[in-house]
Amino acid sequence: MSTTEYDTSKIWTTLLTNRGYFGGALVLDHTLRKTKSKYQLKIMVTREVEEDKEFMDAFAAAGIPTIVVDKIEPAPRDGKIAKGTWEKLAPWGMTEYERVVLLDSDQVILQNIDDMMTMDLPEGFVASSHACTCNPRKLAHYPKDWVPENCGFTAADKATGQPKPITEGSPGNHHLLNSGTVILRPSKKEYDELIHAMNTHPDVPKMLFFDQDLLAIVYRGKWKPLPYYYNALKPMRSCHADLWKDEDVRILHYILNKPWKSRAYGDDVIESTHKLWWDAYAEVEREWTESDDENKRRLWQNVVVPVVAQE
Repeated sequence: MSTTEYDTSKIWTTLLTNRGYFGGALVLDHTLRKTKSKYQLKIMVTREVEEDKEFMDAFAAAGIPTIVVDKIEPAPRDGKIAKGTWEKLAPWGMTEYERVVLLDSDQVILQNIDDMMTMDLPEGFVASSHACTCNPRKLAHYPKDWVPENCGFTAADKATGQPKPITEGSPGNHHLLNSGTVILRPSKKEYDELIHAMNTHPDVPKMLFFDQDLLAIVYRGKWKPLPYYYNALKPMRSCHADLWKDEDVRILHYILNKPWKSRAYGDDVIESTHKLWWDAYAEVEREWTESDDENKRRLWQNVVVPVVAQE
């Protein structure tokens, strides 16, 4: 789809802070195009990425527009800065767009998701899937109440995948979202509120998930839960097997270990999902390595090959 055919009033976006996730971003872009989205992916890059000329040339070769975002960082607390991917808050300030859908670059799009650009979003709200708080790997640094009975997905309708509405009486974990997929309406007022909260909220220094935890605080009572299949976290294929249906999944999210780290992956219920990523990557690889453009082939070798497992 040429740029002129895209609906330019709304965009998909993801954030890249270094070359490491570029293979993931290429697959994200490829699968958005493959599923015939009418909207374009524009990738947010930091100033450091902008200074990497070869990397920027690779975006151009891929036909992916970039948006350079300034550093976003919380005010120091006790002389310490809570470092994280706070630039993921930048889309709230992109008021030239009616709507932005924030995606993560470790996702693969399996079905057309353009309905996210038109679904109802109340004024002042965001839409996102729940955070899965089952903690199946029993990670000690996760909160003690992260157990399956408290997880928002445990309460979802198993037949339809629809989430249970969030009320003030819902378990605390039902108020937690996963920022891998967020539908938002850019607003200077909401952007300013987010930045203010980032700079002043006492929980910021101890947040486990940076922007995600901040969004859950600022949008408490003001976020619309999306069905899991708009942000299907790969471990849920096991820990929420009664909810997960392969045929329903629209966005598969490779949290934890990334598929591009190894071409060898297990055949268990979770790791076998890596095949979907590698199948999409193979299509991208052919497009670049068989290109008539010598520069594109060179950029593939210099920028992509070093960050994606070759065996």
